Amino acid sequence: MRIGVYGGSFDPIHFGHLLLAETARNERKLDRVEFVPIGVPPHLKNLRTGAETRLAMLSVALAPYPEFGINRYEIDSCGVSYTVDTLRHYRELYPKDELFLILSSETFNDLPNWREPDVICELASIIVARRAGYPEPDFDAARSLVSEKRLATFRKQTLSMPLIEVSSSTIRARVASKQSVRFLTADAVVDFIASNKLYQQ
Repeated sequence: MRIGVYGGSFDPIHFGHLLLAETARNERKLDRVEFVPIGVPPHLKNLRTGAETRLAMLSVALAPYPEFGINRYEIDSCGVSYTVDTLRHYRELYPKDELFLILSSETFNDLPNWREPDVICELASIIVARRAGYPEPDFDAARSLVSEKRLATFRKQTLSMPLIEVSSSTIRARVASKQSVRFLTADAVVDFIASNKLYQQ
């Protein structure tokens, strides 16, 4: 099995997330992509909604797509969420499978500042996606973490996907100002936000 691991706050999930996951699945021939919503962020980033609410939005958005799954390891874990711990958990669960960590370009560029980034690159092969409005992936910054051969593999795994300018913060801001968020996220998520009065001022 080739398993993609895709972490984030997903507050809320939107079409950019889904497009990235589908592009990674298709281009890298992944058997499954698992979304891993963050529990407690390492940098104390404020999350607007609780873990179970974000999980519920992921569930309704991903329900039509059996090739996508949700892993609640970070939410159920005690303490701060670190990607290296999540990947160790995956390696224990799937010792014979190939793991791929899916990152956007700005997240990849910050990878050297993460906990045990060299171990992260050993546990999983990195798939990088460009993101509209953000710098290109800086593979040179990762030279100290991996061999040149493995870094070349990461370069080849850069995704070719449409650059759409949609973000969770944009959706939250539009909801707060009573603007439509249709076609920015799944209809089921739009309905969930409205019925639960999320992101209102």
